[in-house]
Formats: sequence, structure tokens, C-alpha cells
Amino acid sequence: MRTGWVVGAVVMVWFLCMVASVRSAEQYTVSLKVEDRVVLTYNARYIPSPDVNAPWFGRSGFIHPVCTPGGRVVTDGFPVDHLHQHGLMFAWTTARIDGREVDFWNSAKQQGRVEHAETVRSDNETLVVRLRHIDETGEEPTVALRETWRITRVPHTSMHVFDLVSVQTCAADRPVLMEQYHYGGMCVRGAAAWIKDIATMVTSEGNGRADGNHTRPRWVAMYGAVDGAVCGIAALSHPDDFRAPQPVRLHPTMPYFCFTPMVSGDFRIEPGKPYVSRYRFAAFDGEVKPEQLNALWRQYAATR
Repeated sequence: MRTGWVVGAVVMVWFLCMVASVRSAEQYTVSLKVEDRVVLTYNARYIPSPDVNAPWFGRSGFIHPVCTPGGRVVTDGFPVDHLHQHGLMFAWTTARIDGREVDFWNSAKQQGRVEHAETVRSDNETLVVRLRHIDETGEEPTVALRETWRITRVPHTSMHVFDLVSVQTCAADRPVLMEQYHYGGMCVRGAAAWIKDIATMVTSEGNGRADGNHTRPRWVAMYGAVDGAVCGIAALSHPDDFRAPQPVRLHPTMPYFCFTPMVSGDFRIEPGKPYVSRYRFAAFDGEVKPEQLNALWRQYAATR
């Protein structure tokens, strides 16, 4: 009788361990799909830095890869030239908390980091996750901002399209100041094949890297060759966003851009006042036509 109870307990412990292991494995990456085709993958578990001598580049809480309908990857994680950039990520560069500078973007400063906190919902249509922005400049690391992402796949006939709504709130009863700066915010890091000025960037106003930087377009598209075929990714800003249309940073040589409202001046995220950002992303094969993205933006702008 006692032996049977012990065996049963051991089996139960083994079963619970297996369930925990499976759940842990499932949370390493979570993907949205169209049938068997991956649209995007969210990285929930911490991924160590590729450079063992620079462990501060390790990261969780970002989207990579984003894939076109043809299966080509149009983002990059831990790019060799900028290990602190990760696919689609949201990080502030010039935050001030109690007078201290906190850079959540440039990991090498070791002032702040962004990490995954919790997966709330995950299916083929919608992913809801929570993140933490950690201030590392005080006596001990503390959570400065709490963030929720709601990522929703949008049906489309020729592109992989999804929406991302970010809601950031102060974790403590004090504001977080964002000082004026030339980049930071919602970032898109393009494919590894596009390093060193290979990718083309174009905005809704018809501007490129040189004349589009710090302009305020409705959308930005970046495209180039991956595995011998042209493909790309576009990001659209919602008209309800703070300071919409938001200024954009278009890097002059590297394949990344970001929506960066602090270009227009300082602002604060205040306790009890959520900071909400809305973006639509589209991954495409070939060279997307501006009228396609204009139509997609008009459809997106009509949503609330």
C-alpha cells in the first residue's frame, strides 16, 4: 500500500516536471501563423549574448523573425554590427528617472534593459505579452515601466500583416521623462543581408534615407534582396499615436528605422496615464507599391 503511494507520487512529480518543461519550451518562442507559415515569432525567454565577453547584450521580449508569405526573413536578431538591436523592439534612449539618465536602448551602457515578464494569451491570431523596463542605475535594479503588447494578425491576400498595440505605464508613483533625442522608441531592424546600405528605404511622402530622416510620414518601407529575391517590411503609425504622425529615424547606412516622438521635444510618461502606441507591420515579397501601403494605412487609420 505504502509502496504504491510512493510510486504514484513519483509518477505525479515526473508528470508535473514534464508539463513544466513543455510549458517552458513553448514559451521560448511564440509564433503567429497563417496555416503552417510563420508570420512572426516573439522571443519570450532570455537569449544570451552571442559575445560571451559582452553578456549585457542578452535579451528577451522582442519579435524576430518576421517572415514574408514566401518564407523570407526580413528582420534580424543580434546583428553583428549592432548587437543591441533586435528585430522589432521598443526601447527608450534618453529616459530620466529621479534625475538619473537611463538608456534602455544601448545595452553596453548597462543603465537599463527591457525583458519579457509574462505571456497572457497565445494562439494563431493573437498574442498578448507583458514586458518590464528595468532601471539599473539605482542601488538595485527596479522596474520603471510596465508594458503590455497585444499583437494581432490581420488577414491579407498578398502580405503578412499584423498590428501591435503597446501600453506602457509607470511602475512607481513617479514620472519617467523622455528627453529630446534623435532616435529611440519602436524600432525595426532589417534583414541580415541588408547590412551596409544595401536596403532601400522609402516613406509615404516618397522620401529616402537622406531626405526622410526626422520627417513625419504615415509609413516607412524597407526592402532589398534576401536569398536572391527582393522582399521587405513596412511599418505604419496610427493617427491616434502621441504626436502623430510621429517623426522617424532612418539610419543613413544600417538597415533600421524607428518611430521616435522625442525628436519633437521632451515628454513624460505620468503615473496613472498609460502611454499607448499603435503600429501596423506588413512583410512582403517583391517591391511593394506605394498605393498598396497607402490603402493599408487608410484601412488601419479607420480602426480604433
